[in-house]
Amino acid sequence: MSIDFLEAQKHFQTTDETMVRLLNDALQAQTPLVAPSPKKPTHYFASIVASITSQQISIKAADAVLGRVKKAVGTITPERVNAIDFDTLKACGLSGQKTKYIKHNAEVWHTLPIKNFAQMDDEAVIAELVKLYGIGRWTAEMFLMFSLARPDVFSRGDLGLMQGLFAQYPVKPHHTRKINTIIDTWSPHRTTASLVLWFHKDTSERRGQNE
Repeated sequence: MSIDFLEAQKHFQTTDETMVRLLNDALQAQTPLVAPSPKKPTHYFASIVASITSQQISIKAADAVLGRVKKAVGTITPERVNAIDFDTLKACGLSGQKTKYIKHNAEVWHTLPIKNFAQMDDEAVIAELVKLYGIGRWTAEMFLMFSLARPDVFSRGDLGLMQGLFAQYPVKPHHTRKINTIIDTWSPHRTTASLVLWFHKDTSERRGQNE
């Protein structure tokens, strides 16, 4: 099963009128919502490097650092990262810790069953990814959404997602049961719901900056 906005729309029509409206608005926006497509296994490692690079820094700063990494390494593969020395990689703007993570992950990348990721279930992929340095559950869930394009992922550890949910639904952070019920009704299209919440949160923030 892949991310399918039309199927998600049909599902939400029977479970969640608010999400139907939000999805419709996102699809009809001037710059409409777009579904991620599955990446090739040869691109997975670059996604992991990008995720580590972006941790705890702004998007703009992360893009700048990643650009320098690409310039120094070329195509980001385990082999190319293994071939570059630690200090040269760190000089791209990475912290020592992040450089350590990326170098270690390049060394052990061949031990992961990456060619089987497309056939493995979500939790099995997460279990493999969190073996890597600097990769926690949240990063693994982002990998499921944006590298594997899995259709039924919602990351409760994502602050932006939870803020988006609170902005659109009459719930507070302590309403655990209500929150879980809302999220559960989106299944098996929780990724679509996540993309929609991010979309509207970003749109709201941009509108606020322009006022």
